[in-house]
Amino acid sequence: MTALNESTAKRIAKLFRSLSSDFDGEVLGAVAAMKRLFAAERLSFHDIAAVIESCNGEIEERKYSDADAKVIFERGMAKGRAEQSGNLQNLEFFDGDRPRWYEIAVHCQRNAASLRSQWEKEFIADIAGKVLGTEPSLKQARCILKIFVKLGGQCDPGIQAAYF
Repeated sequence: MTALNESTAKRIAKLFRSLSSDFDGEVLGAVAAMKRLFAAERLSFHDIAAVIESCNGEIEERKYSDADAKVIFERGMAKGRAEQSGNLQNLEFFDGDRPRWYEIAVHCQRNAASLRSQWEKEFIADIAGKVLGTEPSLKQARCILKIFVKLGGQCDPGIQAAYF
């Protein structure tokens, strides 16, 4: 038996479905077309029967091609890279479930030009020195995290729940 490529398999499947026609002429035409196709591809009805028998009785509506598998794999890899890059960014600002307050405050200072509120700008300008080596108060922590997220920082929902 020669290898059964995807385009040949699709043509055979189309012709095989034609065998269910209510019109005898279409059925006979499909059989004749299969015979011609099998001769051109050096296949026989016995080869096709062997393919059917080897499917373990499972009926599958659509089989993924190698091209489909490649696209799915590449999408998964891209998604994994995006998630990993987000996690690497968070490593800079968090030790597990503990925020690194100084690093968060400095990040906010560097991006303070994006803030609209003058109070937020002044708070961020002042807070980095206050949290160097110490924990902020609960009220300060809430303000820092709100500003951090507003400036595009990512914060785990569990961490946000601990402070809000």
